[in-house]
Amino acid sequence: MFKIFRKIRYDLMEQSKTGKYLKYAIGEVFLVMIGILLALQINNWNNDRIEHKLETNILKEIAVNLEKDVVNLRSKIKFNERKKVLNQNVLDHLMNKTPLTDSLRKEYNRLLGRGTFEPITVAYENLKSKGIDIIQNDSLRIMISELYDFKYFYITEDLRTDYEPIKNFHMTEVYKNVKTTFKDGHLWGEPVDLESAQNNTYFHEALKKALEFYYWMNMNYEKGIVQNEEVQRLIQAELAQRAD
Repeated sequence: MFKIFRKIRYDLMEQSKTGKYLKYAIGEVFLVMIGILLALQINNWNNDRIEHKLETNILKEIAVNLEKDVVNLRSKIKFNERKKVLNQNVLDHLMNKTPLTDSLRKEYNRLLGRGTFEPITVAYENLKSKGIDIIQNDSLRIMISELYDFKYFYITEDLRTDYEPIKNFHMTEVYKNVKTTFKDGHLWGEPVDLESAQNNTYFHEALKKALEFYYWMNMNYEKGIVQNEEVQRLIQAELAQRAD
């Protein structure tokens, strides 16, 4: 096409038709500009399409990670509930001075431990490496950031920090007051001195503090599940809208 325009220009110049030459020259410039604009538009469209696909894939990955987090949180809640029962049974046994049974010996051996939660952040880290602004939906982008950077932080780092002194107190009193023995292929636990343990207020208080924190931990885990599932709903709504 440009060869044709050049030929026309030359012909017009040779024929001294300056007015027509200028019109054709302007037309040629106009066509070049249109071509550049179209190329830029196509390039932008391709970039938008690639970015849109990347955003969709990352949202799907985050949704999968969040689903696994809920499963993990429910598992930790279940673990803490079992620990609550064990510590409560031992505390009742000591305070009520009931007989020591084989069932209680098993429970004495399993007083310690807590279910600590670690979120799966692979997809979120991937999002941050690509640039979090790739999420076009403002409210969704804010909700995802708040969950990972603030709400999750409390039920991981902050909660563990709060529990540390109670964990140490609990462990110290359990180790001081409970002995374990290996018998018939199993580990059994029982008080080092039953009468002393029955009257040991520090041991009782350690069990009570552990019970309180198991409850507090699970309450925050339940709250974390609600916050997680709210973000999941927003992501699924966004993905469903894209599929339409």
